Amino acid sequence: MALVHLRCKADFPGKHYLAGIPEAAATTLRDKDEPGTRWEMNALGNNQYTFLCMQDLDPTSFFDLLDSFSEDRYLDGNPFTGTIQLVRNTNEPNTGTRWLRSNGPEDSLIFTCLSAANGPRLLDGNPGPNTLQLKPDNGFFGTRWTVETPL
Repeated sequence: MALVHLRCKADFPGKHYLAGIPEAAATTLRDKDEPGTRWEMNALGNNQYTFLCMQDLDPTSFFDLLDSFSEDRYLDGNPFTGTIQLVRNTNEPNTGTRWLRSNGPEDSLIFTCLSAANGPRLLDGNPGPNTLQLKPDNGFFGTRWTVETPL
């Protein structure tokens, strides 16, 4: 487990950090110091990960951990609709909560949704409107990411 920020490397004006909004089960792009941009990156093996939004959670607090079980906090991709949202857990039917990390161009990382559904799978950020979606291939600049460690 590591606490991280995920930064979209798209070279466009706007906000670039993946953010979760647990109360709306939604995602967006924000500035690094805004709420929801800190994630718990959990290694599952074979370069597969889950991401838990840590907004308003203290990782050292047992009670915060218990609270996280009743809220939509896991990053989930839906290739059928191309959307990204937050869900309560990583159990069926939430098969889009597992992400494959692979190396991309220019020291970037690519995150591929491992959902059972067919459709586009690459995590893509669009800094202009601060939106996220799944794209079919890495020909989009928003599919390139870096992982940063919070201070």
